[in-house]
Amino acid sequence: MNIVEKVKEIAIKKIENTDYSLYDVEYIKEGTEYFLRIYFDKNGSLTLDDCVKLSELMAEELDREDFIKDKYYLEISSPGIERELRNLEEIKNSVGLHTYIKTYEKMDNKKEFYGDILSVEDDNICLEYKDKTKTKTININYKKIAKIRLAVKF
Repeated sequence: MNIVEKVKEIAIKKIENTDYSLYDVEYIKEGTEYFLRIYFDKNGSLTLDDCVKLSELMAEELDREDFIKDKYYLEISSPGIERELRNLEEIKNSVGLHTYIKTYEKMDNKKEFYGDILSVEDDNICLEYKDKTKTKTININYKKIAKIRLAVKF
């Protein structure tokens, strides 16, 4: 088991029966420094106090387990308001939310869409978006999506 898998396992155990969920884990080298980044989420969004609590919880357990041989910096964070939606399950959980979608090929004469996910059926995402002054809907097959993330609506 590699470092990321082991950290995921520990994090999932530590947040069992809480409002937190694990979003992702990264263990990367930047220059000469190693960084262990653990991204948590929570309904209603993660607060700074949540990050402090999770940081203390994870630091204590990682020190106890002591399986990472390199010196590293531990960073606990939220995946952010414009987080990437990495799979269909995350997209289904984002129905009603504002998103940015970039497709591999043009659809309705464009490759980039900002809009609200209305529904997800099978592999098709129904998106309501503005085209100049008109409100339109489009069905986009998941396999045609190059990138999808949550977006801030202005």
